[in-house]
Amino acid sequence: MSFLKLCSQMIALTLVVLLTASAAMAVQATGEGIDRHQALNSALRTAVEMEIGTAIASDTLVESGVLVRDEIVSHSRGYVTSFAVISEGATAQDGYTITIDADVNRELLFDDYRTISILQKMSGHPRLLIFGSGSGFNSVPAESMKKLIHSVAQVFGQKFQFEVIDWPVARAKFSSIEGSMSLKKALKYNNLLKADYVVTVDLDLPPNKKPTMLMSCVRISDQLKIGEVRKTITTEVDLSGKPAVRYENAVDAARPEVYWASVSIAKKMLEYMETELDRGEGFRYAVTFIGFPDVSVIGTAVEDMPGFVRKHVKRQSTKNMEMVYWSTLPSDTLMNRLERTLRDVGVEKFKSKRDGRNLKFLWVNPEGF
Repeated sequence: MSFLKLCSQMIALTLVVLLTASAAMAVQATGEGIDRHQALNSALRTAVEMEIGTAIASDTLVESGVLVRDEIVSHSRGYVTSFAVISEGATAQDGYTITIDADVNRELLFDDYRTISILQKMSGHPRLLIFGSGSGFNSVPAESMKKLIHSVAQVFGQKFQFEVIDWPVARAKFSSIEGSMSLKKALKYNNLLKADYVVTVDLDLPPNKKPTMLMSCVRISDQLKIGEVRKTITTEVDLSGKPAVRYENAVDAARPEVYWASVSIAKKMLEYMETELDRGEGFRYAVTFIGFPDVSVIGTAVEDMPGFVRKHVKRQSTKNMEMVYWSTLPSDTLMNRLERTLRDVGVEKFKSKRDGRNLKFLWVNPEGF
């Protein structure tokens, strides 16, 4: 059984026990701060910390449980469905204190905890291309969404540990791709981008309605839509004035919703990754061998490695071979196995490079020529 599947099942079992064993009751929490707003936020954080503390104590798989807790708690308001103030008032130190009864959405909290836990422990994360679509009639143009796209890339890259291509930042590296990015271009130029998934973000500004953020995810290999999340921007937004000002205000208001949309998409991606393994397809890799004296021997040897599912040779000559390789192994383990296999077939010296799920091997003449 794969690490992803084992980790998912054990964490899920732990959280099912926690959810069924726990009564649906309010959590009493106290917070302090320099004013009422800060004190209330502190109390909400404390309530969520109390709920998630049980999960961390019970989850022996997650060494980074504290990091997961911090990520959940930093978005505590989204997990509290309602609260009632029990007492509040000024403190002797010119501060403020407040005690609340908070109803915490345990199902959502533990579901997100499971998702982030698995993501932070995974090896071989997919590579995501993230860009603004700006495709709707009332959409914010892609060029005006750079800050929003960067926020999405930070969540997937820093919080969830995915490999990301933040298109507004990375486009200078891909000078051969002209104009704005689109799904059609992502498919056409994926030999350069080498992305596994595309995540698009659209920010719609319908007349006389609240702005809406739409986040979608498509798998590159078969153009399957993995998931789509629509978030209404609840923050008040001033949409008067010139277009540039309206767009900037809308983007700033949408950024707090990025986490919630991203974690929803990440859940969908995990479901499909688990399903891939259930069907026996494994993870899809691009494996390239360059300059080897006889690549045909290598092509046969890689079929005998642990975790092998199937392979498809895209291009092959006497010394070079490029293949699509499916394996149940994570990328770092597969890399080690391939290096060992090359040595087993008599290759003395070679260089290797791993870039996400793109693995490359270059033969080095042992005689130094």
